[in-house]
Amino acid sequence: MCEFTVFLEENGEKKEIASNVVKAKRKDGKVILTDASGSLKKIDKATIEVVDTLMQELVLKKE
Repeated sequence: MCEFTVFLEENGEKKEIASNVVKAKRKDGKVILTDASGSLKKIDKATIEVVDTLMQELVLKKE
């Protein structure tokens, strides 16, 4: 299974906000992340910018 480390890019800076993420879904202006244990994390006003399966990284950007 491919698990992603998720980064949030805001004001030109990129910081890690989640790990072991197996699902990302955009809904109602939020990105909802689900990790391997089933825990959810909601990121308000963000878009999915990059999905890199080779590096197992997902980059979100604040709107």
